[in-house]
Amino acid sequence: MVTAAVQVTDNPAPVRAHSSPRLARNPKSGELVIVEANVRGELSCKIHISVDDGRSWFPGGDLMTQADPVCAPGAEYGPLASPAFSSDGVLYIAYAAGPALGQGRDNTPRSLYLARSTDSGRTVTTTTVFDAPDDNPDRGLNKGPTVAVDPSNSDRVYVGWRQGVFRNAEEKLKSVIATTSDGGRSFGAPVDLTDDRGGDYPVVTVDGQGVVHAAYWTREFPPGDNPNGQDGPVRPIQYVRSTDQGKTFSPGRDIDPGNQEAPRPGVLVADPNSQAIYLAWHANEEPMNSGEDFNGDFEIFLRASLDGGENWEERTVLNDDKGAVAPAGQFHPNVSIAPNGRVDVAWYDGRLSPAPPPPPGEDETGFQDVYYTSSTDQGATFRPNIRISDRSIDRSIGVYSNNVDSKTNVGIASSNDEVHFAWQDSRNADRELQPEDVYAATLMLNGATEASMSSGNARWAVLGAVLLLGLGLGTAAAWLLSKRSRGRDGRPAGVTRSANAEI
Repeated sequence: MVTAAVQVTDNPAPVRAHSSPRLARNPKSGELVIVEANVRGELSCKIHISVDDGRSWFPGGDLMTQADPVCAPGAEYGPLASPAFSSDGVLYIAYAAGPALGQGRDNTPRSLYLARSTDSGRTVTTTTVFDAPDDNPDRGLNKGPTVAVDPSNSDRVYVGWRQGVFRNAEEKLKSVIATTSDGGRSFGAPVDLTDDRGGDYPVVTVDGQGVVHAAYWTREFPPGDNPNGQDGPVRPIQYVRSTDQGKTFSPGRDIDPGNQEAPRPGVLVADPNSQAIYLAWHANEEPMNSGEDFNGDFEIFLRASLDGGENWEERTVLNDDKGAVAPAGQFHPNVSIAPNGRVDVAWYDGRLSPAPPPPPGEDETGFQDVYYTSSTDQGATFRPNIRISDRSIDRSIGVYSNNVDSKTNVGIASSNDEVHFAWQDSRNADRELQPEDVYAATLMLNGATEASMSSGNARWAVLGAVLLLGLGLGTAAAWLLSKRSRGRDGRPAGVTRSANAEI
C-alpha cells in the first residue's frame, strides 16, 4: 500500500523552487531526514525531519556557514547535498557551498563541507572538507558531493565530489575522495581516482569489511569541441576500491561500456551484511548515442557484484515498460538496501505521460512519475514496477528543467517493512511563477498501518469502518440464529473472514 503524497517543504514564497531531495533513515530511531536545495530565494540547502514515518515534517538545523551561504547557485547539477547515517545513528551531510557571488554555473570558489549531527539533524556542527582556492578554477570548482560511512566505524567517513571545470580547463576533471577518521573533525587531502582522461561525479560506498568502493563516468581531456565532450569517444563507467581506508585506490576498471553522451551519476550501494554491491544509473543501451540518426531512450540499469567488486554481473534493465506503444525515458535512479538485504530501487519515469515523448535522451518535457521495484535475491530478479507518486509531475514547469537543471536521483530509504520516497514536484505550480516543492510518500510492504491514514486515504478508512461495522452486526445476527437452530454441544458456529487491500 502506498500512502498519499505529503508536502515536505512549507515555503510560502510564490517563486520558491525546492529541488533535488535526498532521503536517509536513522537506523536507531527510525526518524527520516530529507536534505534539499532551494534554488530560488536564499539559495541554501535545507534539512527536514519526520518522526512519524513521513506523515509530517518539520525543519531541522541550519546547514550553511556565514562564509559560504550559497548552496544552490542557479543552473546547477544536483545533488547539492547528500545525507547518510552511521550504524549508530550519527547523521552526516556532505554539501558544496560558496560565497554570495553571482549565480553562474562555474562560479568559484566553491568549497566542500561535512555537517555532523547526533540528533537526526536538529542541530549540526560543520567542518570544511576542502577549502577551495580563489585563483584556480581547476581546483576551485567543487560540486556534486556524495558521502558514505563505514558501517563498522561511525567516525570513518568518505566524501566524494567532482573537481574542476570543462570550459577553458587547464587540468582534467577529477573524481576525488577525502577521508576523515575522527567523525569529520579533520580531513586528509583529496585523492584523485582517475587516469589521464579524468572523471565525472564519483559515487561512493563502504562495505561491512571497511573496503571503500567508488564508480564514475570517464571524461575526456583535453575535451572535444562540445564542452560536455559528447562528440568524443565513448565514456565507460569505471570502478575503483580502497582497502586502506581511502589512502590509495586501485586503478580504474571498466565495468560498463557507457555512452558517448554520458548522463548524470548513478548511485553505488553496498550491503553491509554481505559482499554484494549494487550500481544503478540511467543510460541508453547503445554506446554510440550522440549521432544524428540515434533514436533510443534512456533505461534504468543495474549491475551487481556479489564478491566485493571482483566480478560484476550482466547489467539488468529494471523498467518493465519495454514494448510500450510510445517510447518513454527513465531517469535518476536511487538504491536503498533494507536491513534484511532487500534491494529497493526508485526512479523518475515517463511512461504515463500524455504529452509527446521528449527527444531521445532528454527529460525536459512531458510528465513523470516515481516508479519502484525490488529484489530479494541480490539482484537476480526484480518484482514488477509499482507507481509511487499519486499525481504525474509536469516537467515543463519548475527548475527540474527549463535551463535550470536542478535535479538528481529520487530520494529513497528502507526498513524491512517500509520504503520511503522523496521527489521534486510541480503540482502547486503555475506557468507564470513556476514554484516547485518536495513531496514524500511511503510504500508499506506488510499491509496498512497507521501511517496510511493520510488525508488522501481517510475517506477509504471511514468507508472500511462502516463496512466492518455492518459485517460485524451481520455476523452477530448469524451467530444468534445459529445458536437457536443448533444443539448445545459446544461446537462453534464459526465464521472465517479474510480481507486483502491492494492499491
